[in-house]
Amino acid sequence: MNSKHIPLVIFIIGALCFGGSFFISNSTHGELDVEIDKTAFIMPAAHRVYANADALNGKYYLFKAKITNNTNSTLEDVTVKYRVPDYIDWTELTVSGEMFPGQTLVIPCYPKFKDNITQKTTESMEKAQIEITWDGADEDDIIEEEFSFKLTNRNEYVYTGIKKEEISTWADMFDNDDLLACFVTPNDPVVKYYTQNLQEKFMKGEQATVSRNPEDGIKFLAGIYEATLKSHMVYSGTKGIPQSTDDVQSTIQHLRLPREVITGNTGLCIELSAFYASVLSAAGIDPIIYLIPGHAYPGFKMNGQYYAIEATGIGGEGLGGVSSAEKAFEQGQKQLQEFIQNQNNGDSRYVAVDIHALNQDGATAMDLKDNDFMRHKVDDIVSSWSGETSVITKDNGKKAIDNNINIPEPVIVSNNSLSFSIPSGWQTMMRPVPQIPILTAQVLAPDQMTTVSIYDIPVSNSQQAMSAINQYFLGYGMELQYQINGNSISGQTYSMDGTFNWIGKVIRINNGIRVVAVGAPEYVYNQNSGLINRVYNSIK
Repeated sequence: MNSKHIPLVIFIIGALCFGGSFFISNSTHGELDVEIDKTAFIMPAAHRVYANADALNGKYYLFKAKITNNTNSTLEDVTVKYRVPDYIDWTELTVSGEMFPGQTLVIPCYPKFKDNITQKTTESMEKAQIEITWDGADEDDIIEEEFSFKLTNRNEYVYTGIKKEEISTWADMFDNDDLLACFVTPNDPVVKYYTQNLQEKFMKGEQATVSRNPEDGIKFLAGIYEATLKSHMVYSGTKGIPQSTDDVQSTIQHLRLPREVITGNTGLCIELSAFYASVLSAAGIDPIIYLIPGHAYPGFKMNGQYYAIEATGIGGEGLGGVSSAEKAFEQGQKQLQEFIQNQNNGDSRYVAVDIHALNQDGATAMDLKDNDFMRHKVDDIVSSWSGETSVITKDNGKKAIDNNINIPEPVIVSNNSLSFSIPSGWQTMMRPVPQIPILTAQVLAPDQMTTVSIYDIPVSNSQQAMSAINQYFLGYGMELQYQINGNSISGQTYSMDGTFNWIGKVIRINNGIRVVAVGAPEYVYNQNSGLINRVYNSIK
């Protein structure tokens, strides 16, 4: 990653382990030694992630072939190709012009399935076939490998791909959280049609994205909830089923797609969250899905502030009644405050899935075809709204939910001591690098040059805190130099990408030390110094 993305040296991407994959062979074929590191699952909903070497730091792939030339000769034009019968024709991955004695190549395969893979409604076991040749190789010399993997259906979400014996933390059991973004489908024609009707016929043209006013965003979020009440949507569940493939054991959840939540008028908490996120995104609002032990709920961020609603308040049989939009919002905000507190305490079970940030990182939604039957179902839902009052309060006298929905105080990125003012238009990411658990949050300027980083370290003083940060960096070939003066701190971070200059403040919090630092790459630091100093002076 370019140095412009390194705030106080934190983006140690690229060092991700092989995650849900493992070696299936270590065979020698005369001239070459071959090991195949392969995945156990492929989810059609995430097919674009698997196809993109840059998506989510290349974490997801079909296989990696490790090839070693164990002869005394240089091999010419070593070629690796693969296919998945019925899904991918023979595809050449690479040609190595010269492969010297003792040289090792690692060739990753990011499979490019056709878009119609998202029409797959049954799971199956498939085979990947690999062929390795080189100039002058006889027919008997050609290396052929194959392995099996599970190809799920488009509705199936696999919680983790990590081998069961390697799972040691909660995060390991839910290693695929980022792939939830692939189930958020704002460009689905059915979702877009629903959103258009919601804005025009239920919310009377209200568009929170135009004003970028959090209060308008809150009203839009509450409007989605009120619309589900009017259409008598109910909460209902589907079970996650533990399944095993090779050495990987994971829970597989059948997720209704947002279009199916809309037209089926029902959803589980995670399905309702993906539905809300899809509608919010279609309306131009940044959606967030909050994951906590045993539950999920939706919300959004705007101008550095976070909001949430308890979507399951619509209730259903056995759930003890139905909550008003105001009560659902109050519950969502209460849960969000608890969420931030637990996250700041380092509890990895609390995860904010930032949909648009993940989209930018390559976790994009599947394409879905238009469906006339589903559009007619949307029309039926819209007709259930007729004659109902709008959820938006305007000076022209339109009635609000329960006559007045109370706008709560916003949830700020840092709700403990030592917070700062987030400039308009900056992007906030919670727990952006799981490999650095002490990094609580990161806020990036629109040009991604100036960056603010928040660290919470369970130590007793500033020197110990900085030493802990530096230990993380040294593990990735980077070095931190700094000077502490009271609660102020300044320094530089050195890496192969260059130097990153920063200034910040430190303070004791309940369970350790918090560091907030703002800076930019050395080559733009001076020209951005006015902005950097303004953010620094706002740190309190």
